[in-house]
Amino acid sequence: MTHDMAKQFWKVYIGMAGKNGMHANMSNPVDDFKASAHAGEFDKLTDDQYYRKEADAEELSSFWHYKPSETAGQILLNALAKTDISDVEIDDIAGILADASVRTDYYTEERECDEGIINEDLDFSPVDGPTPFDGGAGWTPHSIYDYLDQHIYGQEAAKRAASMLMYHHLNGNSRNIVMAGATGCGKTEIWRTLSKKFNFIRIVNGPQLTCDGWKGSYHIKDIFTGETKETAECLVIVIDEADKLFEPSIGSGGTDFGQKIQNELLKIMDGDTLAFVDESDRNKKITVDCSGISIVLCGSFERMLQERTEASGSIGFCQPEREESRIAECSEEDLIQYGNVRREIAGRINQIVALNTLGAEDFEAIIQS
Repeated sequence: MTHDMAKQFWKVYIGMAGKNGMHANMSNPVDDFKASAHAGEFDKLTDDQYYRKEADAEELSSFWHYKPSETAGQILLNALAKTDISDVEIDDIAGILADASVRTDYYTEERECDEGIINEDLDFSPVDGPTPFDGGAGWTPHSIYDYLDQHIYGQEAAKRAASMLMYHHLNGNSRNIVMAGATGCGKTEIWRTLSKKFNFIRIVNGPQLTCDGWKGSYHIKDIFTGETKETAECLVIVIDEADKLFEPSIGSGGTDFGQKIQNELLKIMDGDTLAFVDESDRNKKITVDCSGISIVLCGSFERMLQERTEASGSIGFCQPEREESRIAECSEEDLIQYGNVRREIAGRINQIVALNTLGAEDFEAIIQS
């Protein structure tokens, strides 16, 4: 978040707190951003400026806990809880408030709350809670993006999408995205790079993944084998070559095991609880609450991208300057029609992003960097 935007936020919401505006309902900044973008207010911005504004809106949205609206008082409390304030800064803020208290006559203020009761036993002690992401403290969309930018060449849209997913995930809000692009363009490398910083990322080979009852030794339940319960329920699962996973796999009895795999995947994306037997101890049952798990589907999705390219009226597929904006228009219906993705799964995808096909100049730049 930029300093100017942060200052404006604190100025507005602290000001509202001092003017009895604590109960005012405030709309989510992401919704405001989308409305402004639709109205054309950002048309003159560069791509960089536009995406920075979008990232700032997404970051502010965490103060709303991603609800459509929230009261100003609750937003202010959420923001304080999420902000890293040093002891020295707390002392300075306390001093400013103390000066304001000296000039305030509290005895003349209304002493009863709405229910007519004064709470004499207010507890200001910190509330302990689970912290599954101790390594994620202090990470913002910008800092995650900057880290990726140091290691991944180009692919700005993909790095932004990955940064936003990680930021949401670290704040307890699971997301599901699709990353589409040709082999070797960097889809999986983005997540390998992030896995060096975040130890809850698991990269799974899609074609190797099978469901119970179908040939193969690696099942969806095996993703969670050997994980602690805390880690298992907070994973980012990256399925590489996911488009191959969605292809029909018909058994001798006519069963489409590709559909069965999608059924199991849907349970995770729905936030259901998975239950299965521990292979090392057949008497032990393992349960995994999937409400905190994020899914990343990486694949070439070649047919979908070709169809979208043709629909855009362009000539040829490898046009880096136009690729990003064109592919961003892929929709839920495109996944269903061209990617063999079930409607229930497609409807749970928060974002579809495509990576540019790398050319000779790109590889030369990578070698020289």
